[in-house]
Amino acid sequence: MGKKKMVLYGAAALFAVSGVVALPSGNITGGIGCIVIAAVCFLLARKPAKEAARQQATPRATGAPATGSRIAETIRTKVVGVTYQNDDGESRQDILSRMTGDEEIEVEKTTYNGEPAAYVKWGNKILGYLSAELAKDLAAKYPNARYTAEILEISGGGGTDVWV
Repeated sequence: MGKKKMVLYGAAALFAVSGVVALPSGNITGGIGCIVIAAVCFLLARKPAKEAARQQATPRATGAPATGSRIAETIRTKVVGVTYQNDDGESRQDILSRMTGDEEIEVEKTTYNGEPAAYVKWGNKILGYLSAELAKDLAAKYPNARYTAEILEISGGGGTDVWV
């Protein structure tokens, strides 16, 4: 869970407690106000996870690049292959468990079985890959592009998931 999410959940909890304490003491307006603020904080903390599922690999802005220009396309996607081990035997899940989400990561293009691929790495450690379909689409659309990425969310489940 990212720092922003933890702060929002913490604020939601504090405002909820303040609202519940204020109501019995007769401060109805203050109590309801605190509960409303708590609900907003909670919804803001939950919203990115819901949007992530809806917006996976959906471009928010597109444009045809001119030679030497910067491409303004942002794609939110889940990193795949995070449950595997790297060639050196280190578990990607162990690497991710040590990360805070603030680290600088890179996306590096490669090929796998003759098809375009791209892996996400932190330093010299591979965290996972862009999906095969996304890597192929990006390679076809932007053959000479360099990709940049940032960690949007590190979440748990059956294993640790990463959204970039």
